[in-house]
Amino acid sequence: MALPDFVTVPLEPGLTEALAGVPAAAGVGQVLGPEGRNLVIGRAANLRRWAVSRLGRGKPAPRGQRPPLDLSPVATAVAHAATTSPFQQRLVYERLMARHVPPSDRRDLRPPAFLHLDPTERFPRLVVRRIEQGTEGLFGPFRDRRAAEKARDALHHTHPLRPCDYTFEPDPALPLGLGCLYAQVRSCAAPCLARVTEQDYRALAARVAEALARGDQRAGDSPLPPWVAAAGGRGVVVARSASGVELYPVRAGRVLDRASVVAPADGWQAALESLAWDEDPPLADTVGDWPWLSAWLHSPAGRGSWIARPAP
Repeated sequence: MALPDFVTVPLEPGLTEALAGVPAAAGVGQVLGPEGRNLVIGRAANLRRWAVSRLGRGKPAPRGQRPPLDLSPVATAVAHAATTSPFQQRLVYERLMARHVPPSDRRDLRPPAFLHLDPTERFPRLVVRRIEQGTEGLFGPFRDRRAAEKARDALHHTHPLRPCDYTFEPDPALPLGLGCLYAQVRSCAAPCLARVTEQDYRALAARVAEALARGDQRAGDSPLPPWVAAAGGRGVVVARSASGVELYPVRAGRVLDRASVVAPADGWQAALESLAWDEDPPLADTVGDWPWLSAWLHSPAGRGSWIARPAP
């Protein structure tokens, strides 16, 4: 399923006639200036109304309020793309924004946080990290660092992984371990005191990592959002539209535009099993779409739209 193309409507010779050519449908709009320069980009429930308000032809602002910005003196055209679902609208908007605004300049997006757990370490522990260092051993996304730390603390209540960052050699009489509150109340497996072998402790960490990766098998009482899974793994965003169910495969935090499909409302599960995952070129960086995709998943519209898929 290809994303909708943008249609450009010149504002000459008549602004009124041009605005009449903009559909009264949901989508993404862009006002262009001289030489096709971008002036403003927006998501709108009604593209015509959005364009009218940006070009000074909307209703007057209530008394005492600042009137909306009138771009008509410098605008030369309006580009628009009608979309079929809220997720497709967000996807088209983000793809257009990426051409004009570097992600580092976006004040409306915050980089998500992830939990890191590497069972191959000698004494693995849960830590909060960003994704810039790579996706290996990362699980998420979480809205921000605070949300990730809250999830980490909740996991420590159910899994006796060590919360400390000390380097030690296991010894039943180790003062560091004997003075540790977590070891005293036995909320930690206490590998520092040799209460478990190194091999058993790494096996415990491996089970936790496996549970974190199974986003589609998480119990309803879990402290983690249902979309939390391996950051480098696969998932599907399910979006309902008037034409059926839209399926958008996601790999390593990148939405694979060209691999998306539309399926009938009563048969989309079969289409889910036949999705392709390798039609887009590899990511140039590890961040991908995670910043805006995380914001979408945390929004009321995005909750319940994610299905984690096991690795092949």
